Amino acid sequence: MAYEIFTRKVRRAGSPTLAISKSGRIALNKAATATLEKNAVEFVLLLWDKENHKIGVRPITKKDPRAYNLKYGPKNNGAYFSSKTFFDYVGIDYSQTRSFPATWLEDESILEAQVPFEYLKDEKQQRLIEMDTHKRSAKSG
Repeated sequence: MAYEIFTRKVRRAGSPTLAISKSGRIALNKAATATLEKNAVEFVLLLWDKENHKIGVRPITKKDPRAYNLKYGPKNNGAYFSSKTFFDYVGIDYSQTRSFPATWLEDESILEAQVPFEYLKDEKQQRLIEMDTHKRSAKSG
């Protein structure tokens, strides 16, 4: 009997990763959570750069009505927060869980990840092709 190699579905990344989950959450892996955990961050602001399709997660120290409550995994292996309304607002397709590389911007205190345009609902819609109705009516007439 020959063996078959099983391909992992979830990869453990050593570099920071931000995941958009089909349950409507943003999940951060252990590497992305390290700075937040070290500083005992409880709340984050969620930022959106529409022009560059970037999500920003900024830790804050005081409770803010715009802030999301950050929850840490049971084994301190990451963190997450609910963000379904954000996904709906900016038009991110979260029908499948997807992960993106993230970068910690020290000067701005923001964890940043770029969402490829194909995962944005508005970008996926096909553009209408203009029809030349004059030629069509000339052929049929």
